[in-house]
Amino acid sequence: MSGDTVQHLADVLDSRAPVNNTEVFNYLLNVREQAWEMVNNGLNLRRDMKCADIEQIPDLQGNVVGNMFTYTGDKIDWVIRSWIGKAEMGFTNIHLTCWVKDEIDVPHLGMALGTAPDVFCYVDYLPRYEPVISPDHLDQYHESMNQKWIELRRNPAYKTFNPVHLYTRGTLSPIAICGLVPFADFKANIESVMLDYVRNWVELVKNAKPVAPEKRAALKQRDELVRRTIVEKDPANVLADRMLGVPMRERLVRILHAGERE
Repeated sequence: MSGDTVQHLADVLDSRAPVNNTEVFNYLLNVREQAWEMVNNGLNLRRDMKCADIEQIPDLQGNVVGNMFTYTGDKIDWVIRSWIGKAEMGFTNIHLTCWVKDEIDVPHLGMALGTAPDVFCYVDYLPRYEPVISPDHLDQYHESMNQKWIELRRNPAYKTFNPVHLYTRGTLSPIAICGLVPFADFKANIESVMLDYVRNWVELVKNAKPVAPEKRAALKQRDELVRRTIVEKDPANVLADRMLGVPMRERLVRILHAGERE
């Protein structure tokens, strides 16, 4: 890849010949599981069983093409640990998304890995307030990873993935890592930084101070609107439509924004 990517992920995938990415997928899944262990070991989580019937996600032919696990906890409102894809055809999408409760104002954690067929990698602290009018929020929670972001952005091996979808691009914080890179470059330059983001985020949540009770309702309302809009407007939903069919994709989207929960 010669430079940064400014395309829909579906268009990138469609422009490339199918590649069997099973080995890369398994590696990336293990990276996600390392991140999950940090979150699960550091925070008090319990599994939500509302979507247990699709723990194994079927495609239109009934083949298993993913799984879905959801969790909640003391400080965490909703966690998605999932993947879908067909590694033998090149496309996979792996998620770990953690939405915190309104009792604290630590940013949410978004993490995704996948193949298209190069490695798509994303990790970010989704702000709880508008960054341009909340410099203290940025200083408190995002500044800790700013130097890591700068060093990675200056690394010529890191090629950014710039979403052409306007809303999706607007959700990225100033420290978002969002790249599309060869597997070797991911392992050598990006993997450890992503895990540092997760490790630091867990500590931020563990040490969070409570939000004043009178401010929580507005924070919760904003969180739920952002959470729903991000997944409903995700331009990559078209890939799930192809693989799973629209009804299943619509259900997965509901689960992603906690529209189905115990």
